[in-house]
Amino acid sequence: MDKISLENFHCQQCGECCSGEGVVNVTEEEISRIADYLGVSVEEFKEKWTRAAFFKGYWLQEKPNKDCIFLEGNQCVIQPVKPEQCRSFPFSWENLDSIKTCPALKELRQEGNRKKS
Repeated sequence: MDKISLENFHCQQCGECCSGEGVVNVTEEEISRIADYLGVSVEEFKEKWTRAAFFKGYWLQEKPNKDCIFLEGNQCVIQPVKPEQCRSFPFSWENLDSIKTCPALKELRQEGNRKKS
C-alpha cells in the first residue's frame, strides 16, 4: 500500500491487526511505561507478559490462539501506552493478511480500485 493512499487511513479499532500470529517487539522504555500503566513492577511485567526475543530485547506474549495478550474483544487494554510497533500500523508495517483483514485497508484498496476504473 503506497504512502499517498495511507493519508486517508482511519483506524476502525477492529482489533484485526492484533489478532493471529505475529511478534510485537517492546523496548525497555515501553516496558517501563506499560508496567507503570498496569500498576506492576518492570520485573513482574517482564515475567508475566513478555518473552525473550531471539537476539536481544523482548516480545509481548501471545494468547494460545496467537492474539496479542492485551487484546480483549477488539480493544487494546493498553491503548494509551501501546508499543510504537502497534502505533505505526499500517504506516511502517503490515502483515501478509492485513489487506484482507483490516477493514480500513480494504476500504482504501476499494477506493483506489474505483479511482483506477
